[in-house]
Amino acid sequence: MEAIVDAFASALEWGDRSTRAINLTTQAAFALAAIARRLDPNTAPTIFQIPTLLGNAEWRAQVVPFLPPIARKFWSDRFPLLAGEAITPITNLIDRLYAFAATRALLGQSRSTYRVSEAMDEGKIVLACPGAGGTRERLIANLLLFDLLHAARGRAALPPAERRPFWVFLDEVQSYDGAASGNLAALLEQSAKFGIRAVLLNQNPERLHPATLNALTTNRSHLLASALNSRAAALLTKEWGGEPSSAALTRLDRFRFIAQVTYGGALSAPFALGGVRVEDVVAKPERPEGEEAAPSPAEDEAPAADDATAHLDSLDERIVAALKGEATPGKRSSSDRKQRARAPRRRPE
Repeated sequence: MEAIVDAFASALEWGDRSTRAINLTTQAAFALAAIARRLDPNTAPTIFQIPTLLGNAEWRAQVVPFLPPIARKFWSDRFPLLAGEAITPITNLIDRLYAFAATRALLGQSRSTYRVSEAMDEGKIVLACPGAGGTRERLIANLLLFDLLHAARGRAALPPAERRPFWVFLDEVQSYDGAASGNLAALLEQSAKFGIRAVLLNQNPERLHPATLNALTTNRSHLLASALNSRAAALLTKEWGGEPSSAALTRLDRFRFIAQVTYGGALSAPFALGGVRVEDVVAKPERPEGEEAAPSPAEDEAPAADDATAHLDSLDERIVAALKGEATPGKRSSSDRKQRARAPRRRPE
């Protein structure tokens, strides 16, 4: 729930005045998570049930009785008092996600095949290219990032020695820093103790919220800077006590950096560093004779998108049917209680 809310707040740049939108997203995510706990995993709601919950009064009336009492009170007493346009910033963006085949394939299955906790614990490599940087693409990127950061926080139940390091590389980090609430800063400040090692890239530190920039400079191990404008250069050279000067940073050539690193537990003095392009040191690989080209992304994602579409076409109705199969709305079934009573307690995987 927190990952969903943080992702929307960042992608849509919600701030202190966006309390209604933040609360609506929170209530919707909470309600769908509560419904999911009552259902078979193959019938659990997805992010695409948020527009159904917010915009379909008939469907909402059928599922609300199965929510916890405090959630039922919101949807029965307070939600009807909101203006109709209150839901459109949320529903319009999710509709745009649905129209994108790759996103529909990723987010449209009740039982997801993507589990970031598993990737962290097993040392897997995850490559994600959200797109060109529009609002829809920013939401996809933020959903992935905040899912990761909240999953990392869930490692608190593990002994520190069992928290396998997981490296995350974030290009254009300002794309994840849209919310003025400081959530990204707070999560980054805590990430190291949960095994996250982050490499963050940004063309201009002035585009970051002050709290985020402060969290990064305070908790960093290394800092590398290429040529910047005078204002941004002044921000970074303060971290080095003014030496070298901000003017020196503005005049750096291409592929030249000024760096400060942590070595032996202590920060080094700033020093000059030259970078190289990958294509200058690694030859373009040649495809072995007879090897077929990999399928294009469009060819690869089409079957998964079709499966997700078919799954979503009837999911609203199947959720209602499954909930109505329970004995009493608002209470767990006896079989659910017995199953939970038999389940052994164990650390999260």
